[in-house]
Amino acid sequence: MQLIDTQLSSTWFPAAKPDKDNNQFNLEVTAAQGSYLVTAKHGEIYDAISSWWCKPLGHCHPIITKSIREQLKLFEHHIPAKSWNSNIEKLSKRLVQIFTQMDKVIYASDGSSAVEIAMKLSYETRVLEQQAYRSKYIALNGAYHGETIFTLGVCGIKYYKTNYSGLLQDNYFIEDIPYVDGQNDPLWLDCNFDYNYWNNFFTHTAQNATALIIEPLVQGAAGMKIISRDFLIKIINLARNHNLHIIADEIMVGLGRLGYYSVSKELLNFEPDIVCFAKNLTAGAIPMSAVVINHSISQVFRKHQKAFLHSHTHSCNGLAAAAANSYLDYLDNSNILTQVKLAEIKLIEIMNDLKNSFAFIKQTRVIGTIAALELNLPIRMLEDIFNIGIEEQIYLRPIGNTLYIMPPIYNIKHDLELIQTKLHLVLQKISTLINKNCNYLPSKCRHVP
Repeated sequence: MQLIDTQLSSTWFPAAKPDKDNNQFNLEVTAAQGSYLVTAKHGEIYDAISSWWCKPLGHCHPIITKSIREQLKLFEHHIPAKSWNSNIEKLSKRLVQIFTQMDKVIYASDGSSAVEIAMKLSYETRVLEQQAYRSKYIALNGAYHGETIFTLGVCGIKYYKTNYSGLLQDNYFIEDIPYVDGQNDPLWLDCNFDYNYWNNFFTHTAQNATALIIEPLVQGAAGMKIISRDFLIKIINLARNHNLHIIADEIMVGLGRLGYYSVSKELLNFEPDIVCFAKNLTAGAIPMSAVVINHSISQVFRKHQKAFLHSHTHSCNGLAAAAANSYLDYLDNSNILTQVKLAEIKLIEIMNDLKNSFAFIKQTRVIGTIAALELNLPIRMLEDIFNIGIEEQIYLRPIGNTLYIMPPIYNIKHDLELIQTKLHLVLQKISTLINKNCNYLPSKCRHVP
């Protein structure tokens, strides 16, 4: 296998060393269309993880590109202070109307910023209500809400925050989370919830905390772990009984990925105090995040006649709002959400077939159009899955020992057959290498995802 990279000297890539690493191989993307990245040396590569989970309509979908071109004829962005545009107000109304208790939306450019806004909103209501001592947050072990300092404070994965521990607030974390393989797992509906234990937990923590923050059902950075629905619902109910706000980070799962507009409202059957959307919001075309706010939060600011002193330069981004409105039009006027739910059934079948075919697959899990394989392989082999995937023209980027897919959903029925074939070919190559017990791949082909 010959993997040739471009000479790179000035770009510092995500989670990478600052200087060129001979063990790292970088694809030069020259175009992208539909479900594919087009690369300089390897042609079309199927984008099996939706370019970090943000491309529900694939690349350059015509409805998105058309909306951007039309908006560019008018303007792309303007100052958001004491000015507005119809695109942003239309989008705000649509996001609010997903729910019944929401009345305001604040915009930012990325998911971390959205979560920070949510966290600040929650705490500022406490300050206004003379409860400034409620300054902590309750999060879940395995949680990931971004990599800014405030959001790292509610990160439940030590790897991301160890180097910054001196900067982070000491918050509370819920441990011993019951995970499931999918919605057919018995723990999905009944996790043997210990009410007394968890009520005691909130009794001791909620008095100093302002909010519980959750990823509804799927913890992405933890390895696509699926939380018991029963557990989350009961934890949320207890948190509410202790007067905690609920912040729902739907950045990955909301707006289509699991077949719903809002996972909190439609699958967990509750309306949070604050919901964060991002990745899927503009179909991944333009950076934009939205914080959808319950009237119970905004009403505190009305009561005290106070402004929320948080702003973003691009919080009235007409270009991003045009793309977002086009994406929501697509969700409204197509059967894509139904197709996602049907795809879940097929993905379960595909994952089970793979598990039965390869002994090194320990576990599978599926929800919506997220599917994961937990592999029992040495680190060296896990690191080379990327390269093997490129050989088979599929972009895969494992998280630890979890190989996952999160493909574009617009063409999911058609793409599932291709995904199944390519995954089988990748895993078959791994199996062959295991059986040969060889030295695996030449050092020049090494890659650390």
